[in-house]
Amino acid sequence: MKLEVLLGGLNNAEPAVRLDVVRVLGMLDETRALEALRERYQKETDPNVRNAIAWAGKRLFEARQAGYSTIDEIFRHFNVDKEIEHVPNPDEIELMRKMQDSLDADLLRMKSRATKRQAGLAVAAGMAGGMIGGSTMALSAMSGALAAGADVASSAVGAHRPQIGTTRAPATIPSNSDISIWLKRLRTGKTAQQREQAAIELGQLNNPAALPHLAAVFVGDSSPQVRQVAQRFGKQLYWGAIYWDMEQSGELQKEMERRAAALGKQLSSQPQAGPAAGAAPTAQPGSAGADASAGTSDQAESGPSDVSDILRKAEAARKRRKRGSR
Repeated sequence: MKLEVLLGGLNNAEPAVRLDVVRVLGMLDETRALEALRERYQKETDPNVRNAIAWAGKRLFEARQAGYSTIDEIFRHFNVDKEIEHVPNPDEIELMRKMQDSLDADLLRMKSRATKRQAGLAVAAGMAGGMIGGSTMALSAMSGALAAGADVASSAVGAHRPQIGTTRAPATIPSNSDISIWLKRLRTGKTAQQREQAAIELGQLNNPAALPHLAAVFVGDSSPQVRQVAQRFGKQLYWGAIYWDMEQSGELQKEMERRAAALGKQLSSQPQAGPAAGAAPTAQPGSAGADASAGTSDQAESGPSDVSDILRKAEAARKRRKRGSR
């Protein structure tokens, strides 16, 4: 999901679609859309959309003043900033190299001393064994002593392990999973807890088609807790889609390199390896997400990239509900 595609919905012919786009931008605190909203406000003719633009514009202006940035939040949420922070700078790399050389030299000296010491013990053990049990026992005693010495000499060497929490989370492809069950519960749940759970499930199903519905709840639900949850999971859903697009286009690597350079560090250009990279998340059997997607086809190779199509579908569903209620 690219921001440019989302902004394109501001010029949709249907006022309801434009309203959905404005609400989504306001929910997301997408400060990069502020100029586009200003331009749209000047030519918007629908009073409801104009009011929504004024509301969203105020939110985005305040978010910008506070220093909010979608890209910063993506880097924080997916641990990208931690990975950059733990990249050593040239001075640290040189210091680590010298420390490693020193450790290697110490290890060689320790091995040499241990080998000489164990060799002496092996000779003594062999002589004692020869006196007691003959040549066979002598050889056995010598080899056993030497083997023990080898173990002692190498036992101080351990494999290097990366620090926990310093590697970014892999990007996952947005899904096309069926979310109709949870959309219905989000709209019709009689209790705040039911609507809150529906918002959580929609966020975890990772389908960007849920964004306009979460935005509608963020704007209009009677429960502050439900509104807060709708925004939180709406943002995470949006961040995940942007994160995926950035990784696929190479923008993520470029931004990581730019931020690393600002810290005086050099980032490796090798892509991150991870079992989840390039794969859609799979709902666990028995989970609510699995129930919602039961009976549907597997996730498509790519998520919905045309936000205007998502909004058109949302508007069509809204019209069907109106006809059904008559």
